[in-house]
Amino acid sequence: MLRIAHQERGILTFSFDPTKSSSRSLELLGTAQAGVRPGWLHARNNLVYSVSRTNYPNNSSSSGGVFSFDKHVEDPGALSLVTSQSSNGLGGVFCDITRDGRTLSTANIDGSSVAIYPLRSPGIIGDPTFVFNYNLTHPGPGTDDSQIQSNPHATAFDPTGEYMFVPDRGADHLYVYHIDGPERVTQINNITLEPGTGPRHVTFREFNRTRTFMYLVSELDNTIRVFTLDGVNNDGRRPRLHSSLKVALVQIVSTLGPGSSRSEPNNVNLAAEMALTNDGKFFYVSNRNTVSYNSDTLAIYSVHPGESEHLVYIGNTPTYGKIPRHFSLSPDNRFIAVANQVSNNLIVLERDQASGFVKSTVGNVTLGDFDLTQNLGPMAVVWDTHFS
Repeated sequence: MLRIAHQERGILTFSFDPTKSSSRSLELLGTAQAGVRPGWLHARNNLVYSVSRTNYPNNSSSSGGVFSFDKHVEDPGALSLVTSQSSNGLGGVFCDITRDGRTLSTANIDGSSVAIYPLRSPGIIGDPTFVFNYNLTHPGPGTDDSQIQSNPHATAFDPTGEYMFVPDRGADHLYVYHIDGPERVTQINNITLEPGTGPRHVTFREFNRTRTFMYLVSELDNTIRVFTLDGVNNDGRRPRLHSSLKVALVQIVSTLGPGSSRSEPNNVNLAAEMALTNDGKFFYVSNRNTVSYNSDTLAIYSVHPGESEHLVYIGNTPTYGKIPRHFSLSPDNRFIAVANQVSNNLIVLERDQASGFVKSTVGNVTLGDFDLTQNLGPMAVVWDTHFS
């Protein structure tokens, strides 16, 4: 099934049956209220976590909220609220949980803050143990007010759960923290990126016991940066000192076509989300064009970890909608679900798993009216399983 964080309607749960036609394969099962303008989803076992943009717990507050929901065994479309907390800043935009399930993080893009919470037990969000506030020393070159303040866009934990990475779109920084439970969070690095980069999200791929590849998508210069993380403890058998972590840049590629050219930070094109297939062979990035009503695209790359060109651009495919803010791969990697924010629709594409290209559109549902304000449509989509 699929869950969508929809700003106007809440968390939507859809069933998906690929044996049916594309216009009938998606069926709405339920809706859950999750604050004002839900913006992110994280599914973990029998729980779903989300963040909202503002007005938590009511209109007297500008802060977002962070929520946990329990799945219903009898009714897969139903979600029951377990706990909620303030996200401690305006513009809740991201949340993540460490591998051991003890620590939850949130990013507030407009409030320039990141909050850390303990999970004393699954779904029980405690009071924040840390709130990190960020400041911009001087505006960046990004146009349309995109770099006039610090904008932490994500708080992503690496596969070990020992490190947290915070891309700051406004400040062109990537902050690195060591995590030893929710009570011990320490900043250990601050990676400075080129002016006008606009770092947005990171994702990871374990390579061996001590190396992980990290991929950083940047929305203003429309690039993917590939880093190695050396000294990590991917086997999990013994703790390592955080001083052993070494971060190195190995490649920059454009999201708009072959090559490594950075675009000007003029907000014409804005890279958004990325995903790596389970087999590690293909990599996808969504592109948002802000000056055309034509369909946006997913860029497609083949992946070559042992070679100098780690990512090789092989083509793109339409998203059949406008402003694909988020997408995700199904657990078997057969399908790609795309949340198009402005066209306010959900699209499901079927992959050719041998070539990496898209074979067909197998799901298409309209979620609301076309919305140029970008305040009503879908913000995130995740595949989930019915918990029993």
